Amino acid sequence: MVAASVYMIVFRAFHILAGAVWVGALSLLVLYLQPTAKAIGPAAGPFMQELVAKRKLPNFILGMGAITLVAGVFVYIHDVDVFGGFGDFLDTSFGGTLTFGAVLAIVGWFLGLLRVKPLTNRAMAMAGQLAAAGTPPSPEDVAALQGAQRQARRFAIIVLVLLVVAILAMATARYW
Repeated sequence: MVAASVYMIVFRAFHILAGAVWVGALSLLVLYLQPTAKAIGPAAGPFMQELVAKRKLPNFILGMGAITLVAGVFVYIHDVDVFGGFGDFLDTSFGGTLTFGAVLAIVGWFLGLLRVKPLTNRAMAMAGQLAAAGTPPSPEDVAALQGAQRQARRFAIIVLVLLVVAILAMATARYW
């Protein structure tokens, strides 16, 4: 019994702590950094280049998400085993709610990996090219850059909403 308790303590701790960092970093990005950069305009370029390209904030956020998911899988497997099997686990409101939250978190992570990060990288590369050109950008170039930024932000907001709903599902699963 002690080994199972240590197992659960370790994996739940990793799951919860990495998840808090994952959602916290994404919240900071979506609620503060992106709107501030947009409000400041081109002057925010060097800051965002440092944050995204050099310090690799998207990789950090995705890394925290990966740790959260992997640790969550270990906790989930333990919970399924306690209920005697996957079918029995899903037949409970606890298991169904946890599974719902897990699916949302996984979808959110993949959206971050396959949509937010590539769009962010594309926008940063475009902004870097425009800044290095030394001439005022054309209206088409500005529109393309703003379009990539808008799409990245839209998907980041979707990911944040998915993660918040996942957190609410997991935090309340025992009470349904």
